[in-house]
Amino acid sequence: SSKGMSSLPPARSRPERSPTGAFQAVYKTGRKAVGKRAILFFLEGDGNSGFAAVASRKIGKAVQRNRAKRLIREAFRTHQGRLRGRGAYIVIARAGISEARSQEIASELEKLLTRLELLSENR
Repeated sequence: SSKGMSSLPPARSRPERSPTGAFQAVYKTGRKAVGKRAILFFLEGDGNSGFAAVASRKIGKAVQRNRAKRLIREAFRTHQGRLRGRGAYIVIARAGISEARSQEIASELEKLLTRLELLSENR
């Protein structure tokens, strides 16, 4: 009997997540910079900036994927004060990210943001 299970919310009920259609729009029409460990997509928008870290199953099992997303979120947070563009940011983890250290990911993300001219010079 699964009596206790009914009180749990559905697995996908995270209201802060964007619908998949929004991701597709960023992938299709956004600007893109490819690095060794991550791919950055950016789509200009007038509203608030949004951010998503994505790690597919190619990265590994759940523990590796969650670690990759955690590292990407932390790297993005370090540059957040310097962001020039308002819009949607999506960072996709690539296969090499599992071995990378936090500082390496932060510097690669800085390169990608600079390549798309999304960072202001002041630190």
